[in-house]
Amino acid sequence: MRKHKLLIASLVLGVAAPAFAGPREREERREERHEERREERREERREWRGPREAPPALREERWENRRGYTYVRGRWDWRDGRYNWQPGYYERERVGYRWREPRWEMRDGEYVRIDGGWIARGPAIAPPAIRVERFEARPGFVWVRGRWAWSNGQWAWVGGHYERERVGYRWAEPRWEMRDGEYVEVGGSWEVVP
Repeated sequence: MRKHKLLIASLVLGVAAPAFAGPREREERREERHEERREERREERREWRGPREAPPALREERWENRRGYTYVRGRWDWRDGRYNWQPGYYERERVGYRWREPRWEMRDGEYVRIDGGWIARGPAIAPPAIRVERFEARPGFVWVRGRWAWSNGQWAWVGGHYERERVGYRWAEPRWEMRDGEYVEVGGSWEVVP
């Protein structure tokens, strides 16, 4: 009789009565608790973010040139909510590659580290003169002339081809530009006609 009165009182007052809830209600409450915990974990993940301040200046390191090796400078890493210094080290050189230093960039209000690594070295000499190619005009198509590409440490010719014409656009030829002591290809693309 007492349990019955408690159940009626809880229903009238809108208070859940866990002791008298059926299996379905208990399962629903369990799912709600799980969802609340999941949401709390999501919030914690959203709150944990990378550094909002720029890393300190790089420390001065002493090192000597070693034949066949590249010195990888020390860097700041973000761990346990603060910057930690990682000293530099020697890395065996790789033929045809150069070392790119890691760096920090601001993205969406926080600093993100862009890892360093070995990247292919581009050509240090200009490409040969463009070859003359014979082609015929085709209605609805544009001739994209051939170009020199850097492949396996040497210049290789890539023949021209037809591209379907795009209304309101024109083809801008690719070109090679000298940047930081090596040639970099600025790829061809379709540009809007002014």
